[in-house]
Amino acid sequence: MIELLGFQRRASDKIADRYADYWADPALAGSQKNPRALPFFQSLASITASGKTVILAAAVADIAEGLQTKPVILWLSHGKVVVEQSYANLDEGGRYHHLLGDCELHALAEYDKSDVETTTRPLIYFATVGTFNRKDKEEGSLLIYKCDIDYTDQSTWDALKDRLDGHGQRRPLIVVYDEAHNLSDQQSDLLLELEPQALLMASATMRLPARLAAEMQELVNKTGRPDDWLVTQVNARAVADAGLVKSTLVLAGYRAPMEETLDQMLEDLVEATADAEAAGITDPLKAVYVCLTNIVEGNAFQTDDPKQPFSERQAPPIVIWRYLVEHHGVDPDSIAVYCSLKFDRNYPAPDTFHLFKDGDKDYTNFIAGNYQHVIFNKTLQEGWDDPMAYFAYVDKSMDSQVQVEQIIGRLLRQPNRQHYTAERLNTAAFYVRVDRNAVFDELIQDVEHKLKADAPTVKLVAKSPGKDKPVELEPSERRQVPGTGYDTTGAVAPIAQMLAQFTDYRGDVVNTEGSGARRTVTQTVGAVETVVESQWEAFKRSNVVTARWLFTREVRRLFQNALGVAPTSDPKFNAMIGFGSSAHAHVQTLAHQVVDAYFENIYLKQRKPDPYVVGTQLVRVDDLIPYKYSLHEGYDGMNKLERAFATELDKKELPWVRNPSRSGYGIPLATPGATSTFYPDFLVWQGTDVIAVDTTGGHLLPDKAARKLLTIYTPVGAAARIVIKFVSEGSWQADPAPTRTSGDGYTVWELSPNQERKAVHVSDMAEAVARALNVPD
Repeated sequence: MIELLGFQRRASDKIADRYADYWADPALAGSQKNPRALPFFQSLASITASGKTVILAAAVADIAEGLQTKPVILWLSHGKVVVEQSYANLDEGGRYHHLLGDCELHALAEYDKSDVETTTRPLIYFATVGTFNRKDKEEGSLLIYKCDIDYTDQSTWDALKDRLDGHGQRRPLIVVYDEAHNLSDQQSDLLLELEPQALLMASATMRLPARLAAEMQELVNKTGRPDDWLVTQVNARAVADAGLVKSTLVLAGYRAPMEETLDQMLEDLVEATADAEAAGITDPLKAVYVCLTNIVEGNAFQTDDPKQPFSERQAPPIVIWRYLVEHHGVDPDSIAVYCSLKFDRNYPAPDTFHLFKDGDKDYTNFIAGNYQHVIFNKTLQEGWDDPMAYFAYVDKSMDSQVQVEQIIGRLLRQPNRQHYTAERLNTAAFYVRVDRNAVFDELIQDVEHKLKADAPTVKLVAKSPGKDKPVELEPSERRQVPGTGYDTTGAVAPIAQMLAQFTDYRGDVVNTEGSGARRTVTQTVGAVETVVESQWEAFKRSNVVTARWLFTREVRRLFQNALGVAPTSDPKFNAMIGFGSSAHAHVQTLAHQVVDAYFENIYLKQRKPDPYVVGTQLVRVDDLIPYKYSLHEGYDGMNKLERAFATELDKKELPWVRNPSRSGYGIPLATPGATSTFYPDFLVWQGTDVIAVDTTGGHLLPDKAARKLLTIYTPVGAAARIVIKFVSEGSWQADPAPTRTSGDGYTVWELSPNQERKAVHVSDMAEAVARALNVPD
């Protein structure tokens, strides 16, 4: 069962909070006699592998919890495969079902107005937009517009527009559109015709059609909110820190025959497989091959003739398949050919040639095969995102129309939601065959643009044709650092006391009463009869939810980990409380007090299990700076300050390593903030001490000095002690706030014996390194 990560919970909470805030006083359009509430809109801007489905599921569950009349939820996507995957993951027994709470799931074709009338739970219906994307509904043949045999007076579409519950009230409609970059004006018109209360759109690259953009602009104008209120932005760095995406992308260009390019990729696949086995990864690493289909290999302007024996065919998928099987001994049962490859019935493919040529219709069987090698035509099947896919051969020769930048995001998912010490296991590698260097140069620009927009935390390592490929350097000796974790023992008692003193609001009808000028939305949005002005009336009692729901929600917003020592099993947390009431304010105050007590009473300490062991590092040979005492031969990609520190550090003749971000040694942060793990730049072994040093620019220092200059408790009998230091350019003063006083020399930041932040100014880098390594007993 998958639980939400911190950034996912923050995103889902933001969507639900904005929804509740908006519907407390929605914007109205139309005439006074026939007013129309503009729907709430939220775009989830989220990079590859960030978990759009789980964020949307949690947001929908929170929205439904806060509604007295439970909603109908229409969950849509452009592609059949994406819808089927979402349905499978959210249905009972699926990985994400628990996130939805108490609800019912159906395919839209199963829509039954009697369910809407009798069921008091939220109802979720799944469909592709092709289910209803028909301009002329009267003449359409699609099932949704047909009359159901049980009630011939009304089509499913009309019933969906009405969606009346057993009391004749219209149930709120929430539309969730995954992969929303495919949304069109026609689809927008149809969705708005349903008069939804909310439109939740998710896409890594959000582009709104003109029709919906105009509706959203009216929403912004009438509410006075800024444009960014319409967007929930997922923090890309938090996604990367959580281990959901690979940290590096290697783009290697080859002006060479297909065979030579494949040789290099398959050699690297073998080496990476050995790393995977050592890391305990049991599933096979996978390779994809993207090429044109029914042309002659090496000649994009000549069609391959299917009326010839398989051994004489020249179509790229067949040529690649034969080279894998006949020259590299790849088991044909591990190869899938997923493209519209043509065969003549008199010249069939061999039985071991597994061809899937019908796209979506073949997808289920294709996935069931769990193939290690997959040959695609120009693009990858929509919805196919396999974290075990590490390697991609892409044929960009002969003016091929293959769009490499559109494939990259599909290989960035990281297996098991964790980074590994072997850098090869955190890297997606593309082997691009080109016939001109200019093609590769243009490709690098396109890929950089794509990564900047969709995955800004991923490091791009490019190897032009004829240049040496990046190499993976092994450490010269085994070195490790003790793991760290929170000790929350000291927070249990004070938080328990706070919870025990919390007021029991069960039976209280005064302090739990919501206040404000909120409107009765369920009475006004799209009523069957003509809506009259009197139906828009303020009411005093807002939506009511349990105190438990309010408390856990507020604590999650502040710092989710605090819930681990704040149990809410006491029946008094069952009290029903209205939004905006004095009881609501009391719950919020309690949540803040609990989180404050959590931070005041926890500390970081060493953990004996799972020490960090220094692993391999991927470097570009051309940029390598060699060092004598570092655990690796050298490092690349360091900035000016890091290079200066490394040069002086190497003179100390101590074993040291440059610590890679996200895949290196990380320290959990015991303070609120967007970053959950701190990765110091350098690790140095001095006697039984491990000194973690971070060189930081002045613009980052106030935040880092306050949040990351930590003391890690060393248990009695521990074999090593961890000490953290910072080095920054210029002269700084520590108190009352970090302030730069001049640009001279360097400042070493450390903690004094009484745990106060201390700034020590030195004249040069040699002194800075010496001070950083000066650790009191």
